[in-house]
Formats: sequence, structure tokens, C-alpha cells
Amino acid sequence: MNCTLLDWGIILVYLGLSMAAGLYGKRYISGPADFLVAGRGIGLCLGISTLAATEIGTVTFMYYAELGYKAGFAAFVNGLIAGAVMLVLGRTGFVIKRLRELRLMTVPEFFERRYSRNLRVLTGVLVAAGGILNMGVFLRIEGTFLAILSGIPIEYLKLVMTGILLLELLYTVLGGMVSVVITDFIQFVALSLGALVVTGVCILAAGWGNMHAAVSSAMGPGGFSPLISPQFGWAFIVFQLLFWLALSTCWQTTAMRTFSTRDAETSAKVFTWTGFIFFGRGMLPMLWGIAALTVLGTGQNGLEAMPILLSRLLPSGLRGIVMAGMLAATMSVNSSYLLGWSSVIAQDVVAPMRKAPLSSRAQVRLNRVTNLFVSLFVMFWGLWYTLPGPAYFYLNITATIYLGGSFAAIVGGLYWKRANVAGGYAAMLGGAVGASTFFLLRWPASYSGIAAFALAGAGLAVGSFLGRPATGVMLDFRPVPGLAED
Repeated sequence: MNCTLLDWGIILVYLGLSMAAGLYGKRYISGPADFLVAGRGIGLCLGISTLAATEIGTVTFMYYAELGYKAGFAAFVNGLIAGAVMLVLGRTGFVIKRLRELRLMTVPEFFERRYSRNLRVLTGVLVAAGGILNMGVFLRIEGTFLAILSGIPIEYLKLVMTGILLLELLYTVLGGMVSVVITDFIQFVALSLGALVVTGVCILAAGWGNMHAAVSSAMGPGGFSPLISPQFGWAFIVFQLLFWLALSTCWQTTAMRTFSTRDAETSAKVFTWTGFIFFGRGMLPMLWGIAALTVLGTGQNGLEAMPILLSRLLPSGLRGIVMAGMLAATMSVNSSYLLGWSSVIAQDVVAPMRKAPLSSRAQVRLNRVTNLFVSLFVMFWGLWYTLPGPAYFYLNITATIYLGGSFAAIVGGLYWKRANVAGGYAAMLGGAVGASTFFLLRWPASYSGIAAFALAGAGLAVGSFLGRPATGVMLDFRPVPGLAED
């Protein structure tokens, strides 16, 4: 075991505080709006912390560090694009303001408001499938990091993963978004401290000049320019621009933060400030991967190189702080994702197919049951699925299964009067077909991603022109009577 009693003490104190804070949120749950969007009362500071914590997990640090190890400084393009897109969305309010004004609780709910109930159900299926497949590899990646850094034998990885999941599940099932937001704030502070500690340790151990020389020796000019890097190129950059526009506006866990803010102006400000955080979210762990390349050399498993480096560098005490920070990152992401995908299954797949509407209490109960279902699937998928390449590419494509179609249909539905039901169906199916080429035809992630967005956009346009003109389109961004679920 690499951890001392001091390290385990720090970790246990942190876990105790997080669990107590998470369980405290249960007292504020009185209906589905409280459970799913925290009563739509989140202000600026909490909004920034919960959005940042939701999209910064141990899995985030792992896949970005892997990119740094394999692609060098050229990988910085990913962090730059992610941060720039968030800033632009925050300053312009594109999509996010209009979605907030609709008082939604899930992304597929928009499809019933704008298109049809059946399209909402289809979108819910695609959202849940893409999201759960995306989350399915989190536990293995996160468990690998914790096992290597702590020194827990790798054969106990399954137990580590299961324990993490059960802790996250407990307060998410009971307290919903209220508990998630409370714990996100605590976890954001802890993971920020851990990230700064790791960055300092890595740069001091490797040396900036040595890191530059290591990338130059291992990768040549491609280690500094994304345009000539074998990992990236023009197609990848185009895909990333489209991907981050779609993820920041239509990804269920991100959108739930938009829906949870006090008003549209607050949601825009949250995105603006979080954009600055997203620059560091990408580039700091990439530096850790480059430091691992410098100290350990080539030939390492790219996903494991960074935690191996930290297991050698961190002294007692700092190791406990970093592990607490990474546990914070793990719990903030996984709890939000569990809530996000289970809410879609409950609200957008099961509930719309019922003839009689559910009571508020029954809706909360249904969301808790689907939380358990998603947790079980994630646990078993994470145990046996083997990644077909860098984790970042797999996560991008599984998300694009629905992001391609939903982005086209949502942008069209918000800004184009002609968009209709046929166009919505064609967009969702086109996006899913394009993304599936990564798995079925083994296309590169960049080409599959561009194909998904292109087919979705073409499907929306062709379907809308050939199908019946849209009727009853909601363009004033006020809740439709009879559909409000508060």
C-alpha cells in the first residue's frame, strides 16, 4: 500500500463530509422540479461550481493526461476549443438562454414542446443510450487511477469501483439535484486544490525544459502543432468545434445546470465564468501526461502513465490530499451523470408512454428506481468493456450518438420556423447513424463525428422541406399549458 494512515485519514474525513452534506439535501425534496433541477434556484457562484465540478472528474484528468502523453503540447487544442466555446456561448446566450426560458427539466422534453411526444420518446432512448455507454467506462478508468495511486492491488479494482458507485448512488437517489449541487461545491474546492498540487509536483519533477525536449524527441513537430499531429488534424479540429457546441448546449448533465439556474441571464453568466475554468480543465492534466512522458519515457500504457508518475512523486499527506481531490472529482461527475441519464429514462421514456400522468411523489420514486437501474448497468459495463483506443475518442463518439441529432433539432427548433417533426426524426436518426460508423466501420473518430453532425443537419433540412409544415410551434418561450411538470 502506498498510502499511510495520514493519507487514509484525510480521505475518510473528506468522504464523511461529502456524504453528510449530500444526505442533508434530502430534506429539500418535495417534487420532481426539486429532485431534477433544484427548484430552479441556483445562483451564479453555485452554478459555476456545479457546472465545473460536473464536467471535471477523475476520468477527465485521465483521458486528458493520456492525450498529453500521446500527443504532447498539440493536445492543448482540445482545452482551448472547450474553453473558447463556453465563453462564446456565455457572451452570446446562443441556445442556452432560450432553453432556460422554456423551464425544461430534461433535453428530450424540448422535443415534445417543439415537435411531438413520440419524438421525445425516441430522443430519450438515444440520449439515455449514448449517455450510459459514455459513462459506462468511467468506473474502470477512475478505479485504475485510485488503485495505482493508493497501491491497492489491481485485482481489487472491481471492489474499489463498486464502493465508489455505492457512495455516489446513496446521496443521489435520496437528495437528487439538491444533494448533487451541495456536494459539487465541496468537491469543486477539493478537486481544485488537488489539481494545483499535482500540477506543481509534475512541473517541478520533470522540468519545463525537459518536457519540451521529451515531446520534441518523441513526436517531432507533430507534438506541438495539432494540424500535423497524427492524433488530430483539420478534421479533428472541425469535429471538436461542433462537438463542444453541442455538448455545452445539449448534453443532459450540462443542460440540467442551465435549467437549474434562477433565470436565463444567470445561466449565461455561469457559462462565461466556467469557460475560463475549462481552459485549465484541459491543459493542466495534459501537462501531467507530458510530465509522465518526460520522467517515465515512451512505452507506458497511456492511460496509466500519469497515475504511475504520481504514485512515485507524491509524499504522505500530499498523496491523501490529491486522492481526496480525485475522489471529489469522481463523485461530482458520477452523481450528476447518474441523475442525468436516469431522469431521461424516467421523464422522457417511461412517463410519456403512460396514459395517466404520475403524481409528484410517483415521479420522484420513478427517478430513484431508474437511478438504481443505470447504476447496475454502468457497473457491469465498466467491468468487461475494453476501450478501442484513446478514452477521449470513445467518450466523444458515444456522446455524439445523440448530440449530433439533438444539436441540429434544437437549434433548428429554436431559430427556424420551418423545422418540423419529419426533420426532427431525420436529424436524430442521421446523427445516430453517423456516430455508429466509429463502431461498425471502424472509421476514425473525427470522420465519424463530422458524419454524425453532417447527416443530422442534412436530415433536419431535407425532412423539414419534404414533411408537413410545422403546426403549433412554440416560439414565445413560455411554458405550454398542461405540459408544465413543476
